[in-house]
Order: sequence, then C-alpha cells, then structure tokens
Amino acid sequence: MSDRVTIGDMFRDEFRDVIGLAARIPRGSVAIAPSSILWAILAGLGAGFIVSAPVRIAASLFFSAPRTTELQPPTAPELATVAATACALAVAWRAGGWLAAEGYLAFIAAEHLLGIPRIVRTCADPRFAGSPFVADTCTLGGQLLRLWPLALGCLLALLVVRAFSRSGASTNGALEAAGALIFAQGLWSPIGDLVLFQQSTAAGAPTNAAAFAAFGISQALIGGVAAGLVLARRGRWPWRGFSAIAAVVLLEYVWFSLRSLLSSLSQGVGPDQLGGIVGMLGFGSPLFMLAAAAVALAISRSRVFPAQA
Repeated sequence: MSDRVTIGDMFRDEFRDVIGLAARIPRGSVAIAPSSILWAILAGLGAGFIVSAPVRIAASLFFSAPRTTELQPPTAPELATVAATACALAVAWRAGGWLAAEGYLAFIAAEHLLGIPRIVRTCADPRFAGSPFVADTCTLGGQLLRLWPLALGCLLALLVVRAFSRSGASTNGALEAAGALIFAQGLWSPIGDLVLFQQSTAAGAPTNAAAFAAFGISQALIGGVAAGLVLARRGRWPWRGFSAIAAVVLLEYVWFSLRSLLSSLSQGVGPDQLGGIVGMLGFGSPLFMLAAAAVALAISRSRVFPAQA
C-alpha cells in the first residue's frame, strides 16, 4: 500500500472539525443551476456582490466607531468580505464544481495582484511617511494580515455550500449578470491604477477629482452594459433579475454614497471642492450603471424577440 499523502488528505485533516460540522447541516432549499465553469465563476461573483451590500450595511450599524484598541473588532467591509467570499465560493462550487471554485479564487488572486502597483506607489508617497497607514499596509505582514476575511470566508464556504442544492434550471441569469458587472469593472480598474493613481500619487500633484469621477462613470457604464447583455441572453426572467440587481445597488448607494454627498453639502462643501460638475456626477455612477444595464437589456431583448407586425 502507498503511504502517499495528497493535498486533499492534508486539507481534511486540518479542517476535520469544520467538515464534520458541515456534514451535519441539512441541505437547504436554495437551488443553483448547474452550468459551465465560466458561467459558474460569474454566478459566484454575482452571489458575492448581492450578499456583500446588505451585510456591509447591517455591519456598519454595529461597527461604525473607529478602532482605538489593540483588540479591534472587524470593520463592516471586512465582515462583508467574509460573507461575500463564503457565498460566492459556495455558489461557484455548487454550480460548476471544484474547478469553478478554483477559478473564482484565481480571479480574486488576480484582482489583488493587479492592485500591487497601486499599493507600491502609495507606500512610496512621502506624504504617508510615518503614518499608521504605512505600518498597517506597506509591509508584507500587514498585507497578509489584511487577507484574513478571504481566508475565513473560504473556510465558512464549507458550511454555506450545504445550504445550496442543484436545480433543473438551465442558467443562473441574475447571478451571472451581477457577476458580469463585477468582472467588467474588475478588468477596467487596472487602467485607473496605471493612469489616475499614478498621477495622484506623484509628489506634489493635486488630486484630479474630475478625472476620478469620469473614470468612475465610465467604469459604471461598462459594468452596466455587461450586466444588461448577460441578462438578455441568460436570464429566465430578465427584468426580475434587473430589479434584484437594482435593489442591491440602490440600497448601498442610498446608505453610503448619497449620505456622504448630503453630509458634505450640509457642511458647506460646494461643487468646486467636489470636483465641479463632473465630480458631482461621479456620485451618481451607480445610477448611470443601472441606466446602462436597462438600455442594454431592452435593446438586446428587442433583437432576440423582435416585435411582431
């Protein structure tokens, strides 16, 4: 007999208690359609997007105070990352198997790798010298420590996946559309890192709020078009899927962006300080995204199902 130990054996030995707990959880009634690996990855990204916003809002009600002690509670974004990672990985796993789950993790890894140049430039900025930001972010240990929400989310996915079962449907249209939105915006972000952030972190360079706002609007439009096209092609009930995505986007927009804008205006901050007209429009990026998604969906559906004379 062979004494060879596989990675799977090591994983099961390391997380035996968690796997045992997961085995005792009955399967839930949330049905996920089986799909190809690429669509399963998008469905996972979409599930993380839909879960992240309400968790972040709920957590912000309890963890809104700044950190002041060594034993620091998790922040709302960190808790949202934990929940989003667990649900996204579980959905990708249930829809497309292990390869889809690994593909989702590969996308997350690529997203972090593409953000390294931005971190390097920010850490090299003399304006941040001696600040707590450098100690928390600009070291290898600090960067690894910031990955704990992802690691915890991956572990919790072993439990969450028990809540899902495979359905007989052909697509996960709404989840895939939300995932296409995240995927498109993720591809567009490195351009901003290479151009806008490089200019903003140059020594003595003023922040170009209008350029950042224009980039945000373009990113929103690209994501919205991608979501609308996928909804038109893959959605069983496209406009229901659009309504679900819109509800999540508007919930987060009203709670964070709109509150921030109204608070700035109430404190006497004028349009000039916010980057002028383009800067003000930047606060409406989520609305532009939903408008682009609706237009792309309507045009694509009219071509797929043309009106009969």
